[in-house]
Amino acid sequence: MTGVVGRFAPSPTGALHLGSLIAATASYLNAKQQGGRWLLRMDDIDTPRVVTGSDALILKTLADFGFEWDGVIYQSQRHEVYRHALAQLQARDHLYACLCTRKQLKDRGSHFPFYDRHCRDRNIKTADIHTALRLKTPLEGAWQWRDLIQGEQQTRWQIDTDDFIIQRSDGIFAYHLACALDDVDFGITEVIRGADLLASTAPQQLIQSLLGKSSPNYAHHPLITDAQTGIKFSKASHAPALDTKNAARLVLQALSFLGQCPPTRLEKEPLMPIWQWAITNWQLKAVPKQTPAPRALLF
Repeated sequence: MTGVVGRFAPSPTGALHLGSLIAATASYLNAKQQGGRWLLRMDDIDTPRVVTGSDALILKTLADFGFEWDGVIYQSQRHEVYRHALAQLQARDHLYACLCTRKQLKDRGSHFPFYDRHCRDRNIKTADIHTALRLKTPLEGAWQWRDLIQGEQQTRWQIDTDDFIIQRSDGIFAYHLACALDDVDFGITEVIRGADLLASTAPQQLIQSLLGKSSPNYAHHPLITDAQTGIKFSKASHAPALDTKNAARLVLQALSFLGQCPPTRLEKEPLMPIWQWAITNWQLKAVPKQTPAPRALLF
């Protein structure tokens, strides 16, 4: 085993779909090809959206598709860790309370959907009012980092992002905080995920930096979209659940989408030889930046 640790982080809000399989395949192969570990993380921190039994269904689906993992993490079991990090950020004056609703922000005009820092200097007391907590991002400048697929990236503070929420007004810890801490605490060295999360990288790296932590490497693969509508495969778009009876064919489709060019002889093989070939031949540099043409996915 090497020091490489990857992860796949589904939300237990429903069944996995083809987009999920592509993300899982990319992170799994990039870790396993280097002799590393691969963890599963259930992003179940947003409890109102969690569907009972989805975590078990996700684990069964991944097992049926031949994935082998080295541990399972549940965000819902890490509340004390998130509270401690919040206390640290508050003590260092990195946070402020916010009373604004989405409607109020939209009504105020030109900055929507980015937050306009309306509450940044109001010194609202969180002990008396049910508020959200926002992180103070720099008022100018840019955050630069290199994506292993997409190349050099730059996030301009207050233009490409804003003073984002890290604890919601209902008390739920926000995605950026939980994800940033989880990746650090579990020694994740590489985050391989979909390009829809590209904009999440700078906020998560900022949190890690403010807490004195190092960030993992990041790589964002393209998203598979519906050939007719152009909408990405997701639970919100009602993407069909993965069919475990066609697991081998779907893994080959995921490999093709990721630019790995599996040989045609594998089309007649069961899952194990496909994974053996994929682990041996995986190349992150072959993953395209943009979504391939739909016809490239057909066998």
